[in-house]
Amino acid sequence: MNKKPDLLEVLRAYGVEVESRGGRGNALCPFHDEKNPSFSVDPNTGLWFCFHDHIGGDVYDFVGAMKFGLDNWDSRNKIMFKEVVTILEEKNYKQQKISPQRKEDKKKELSQNVLYLLGHVTEIYHQNLLLEEEKAMSYLKGRGMTEEFIRKHKIGCANGNLNVMLSILPNEVRRELAVEAGLIYINAGDGRRWEFMKGRVTFPDIDRDGRVLSIIGRSLDPGQNPKYLTLNGLPKVIWRMNSYNQSQPLVVHESIMDACTALLMGVPSCSPCGTGIARHLVEELKKRKNLTFLSQDDEPSKRALERWKEKIPHGRMIIGSYDGHKDLNEMAVKEGWDVAKTRLYELLE
Repeated sequence: MNKKPDLLEVLRAYGVEVESRGGRGNALCPFHDEKNPSFSVDPNTGLWFCFHDHIGGDVYDFVGAMKFGLDNWDSRNKIMFKEVVTILEEKNYKQQKISPQRKEDKKKELSQNVLYLLGHVTEIYHQNLLLEEEKAMSYLKGRGMTEEFIRKHKIGCANGNLNVMLSILPNEVRRELAVEAGLIYINAGDGRRWEFMKGRVTFPDIDRDGRVLSIIGRSLDPGQNPKYLTLNGLPKVIWRMNSYNQSQPLVVHESIMDACTALLMGVPSCSPCGTGIARHLVEELKKRKNLTFLSQDDEPSKRALERWKEKIPHGRMIIGSYDGHKDLNEMAVKEGWDVAKTRLYELLE
């Protein structure tokens, strides 16, 4: 067990007010403008994570990101790290005992049992949507998703029944593995289990071999935050990137609904589900020979594309323009799919 400056005290010093619930806490993220909190804090481990930017770390990463910028901070840079240590030492923050976490190989986590579990859960969520969840189905169809598309991509809905449904699995792939993968969360205070994706539309990330590598949850209601949830126990993914070979042209959208819309229009597309892209995914995108970044028509999305372009210089950057609409999907729903499809192809040309 080692000691680090107390994360909550440091956050307060930087003006980040954390609302605690069951040990964990949420706050408005200091790295981007938002009205609803996407910044998650775990005081017990001394770790934070932004579900909007898909970036997190410990107290040193937070101060480093505040000092040098979220995209510039690199904990491996000795000069940067030394300056952050100096900042924290000068402030003389209260020290917090941290239990060291084992860093495991991410590839090892995708064992056959995990892949089997993700495939099984994907089918549970998919059947929930097809047979029971009228609200979720209405939402998707209201965004222009056809039933054929929903079935093809195994889109589903988490309705809180996962604990019960997992009880029929063999012991070795039952609830313990679901907790490790991040599908089930155990409240540190009272030990209760709850379904991490509950109340969300689910999008499984399926590779070219038909394996489910992760599951992304998208909020149904405007007040449900963060907008996207990913499984913390598994490596981050870019939705549908692994379904294409590296030489195939690919368009990257911030929004998963824009990616779905473009797919329905015949354009190979993927989405990191937000403006942030994890470092290991940046390396994967660099291997793609024909890459295009297409923004929504708002400033955060445009700034995100500039960051993507800096990290992946060979990617083509296109600023989206949708006749007063925020994004491609909104234009399709309100102006008609033929109009939006014409605009999409004009932008890509």
